[in-house]
Amino acid sequence: MCPICKIRNNVVKRGFYRRPSDQKKVQRYRCKICKISFSEQTYAIDYRQQKRGFNQSCFLTLCSGVSQRRAAYIFQVVPRTIARRVKKFGEICEKNLKNYRENRAKVNEVEFDELESFIHTKLKPVTVPIAVEKKTRKVLALNIGNIGAKGHLKKISIQKYGRRPSGRLSALKSMAKDLQTCVAPKVRVGSDKCPLYPKLVRDHFPEASHHTCKGSRGAVVGLGELKKIVFDPIFTLNHTYAMFRDNLKTLSRRTWATAKRKDRLLLLLNIYAWFHNLWLDRKRAKPRLEVFDG
Repeated sequence: MCPICKIRNNVVKRGFYRRPSDQKKVQRYRCKICKISFSEQTYAIDYRQQKRGFNQSCFLTLCSGVSQRRAAYIFQVVPRTIARRVKKFGEICEKNLKNYRENRAKVNEVEFDELESFIHTKLKPVTVPIAVEKKTRKVLALNIGNIGAKGHLKKISIQKYGRRPSGRLSALKSMAKDLQTCVAPKVRVGSDKCPLYPKLVRDHFPEASHHTCKGSRGAVVGLGELKKIVFDPIFTLNHTYAMFRDNLKTLSRRTWATAKRKDRLLLLLNIYAWFHNLWLDRKRAKPRLEVFDG
């Protein structure tokens, strides 16, 4: 398919070339309408990459509790190379999640809540609303937004960085809007008793039934996400949050591997969310990063 006019029927073969990095034979094409040439490598994940041999290993490593700098040390590359992979992988995983929502069967039970982290310093907290399917534990939608510091850090944050506009509500609405594409009209929604959630559910899922439960104290295991009670009504969601914190180094508690930019943290969240879904679907093969088209 031509990358410009998006038409398949007007594309003809135009020889091939050998890729310098690994001498692989790559087919070239030419569009008869646009008069441009391209190759089968144009749509590949490793397009224009010189060191493409460690892409899949890098994808698995970033989703296994390893920081970007340590990943650069493991693969003997500069940190800038890993940062470029994060951007590329994050964009692919975001598209994969979108295609997954649009092409899957309608979900009848979902749970959502917010996970809190920070950017660069605890004086700049962010909220991460995540929605998961209750039956399979798969991540369906997520987003990120700024929130204000709490407790004794609130005054310090205002003095140092000023009042930060809250993006909590917009992040929740964006997550709910994405969720609309993959849920049934009469979906059963589970969450805690946050006062923002009932109106959010009514506005975006008018026919849904909303079931809430009181928040509980975090247990020692699960990095505070698993709750210290016998039966947790939203265990699926809290278990997924615990896996996010354990497998993404930037979300771990008491870590110095903090994210410096909100958009970069969102890329990492999308990467792990897609890995999490692949991990739940695994059989004999390990998860691989590929373009998902339904």
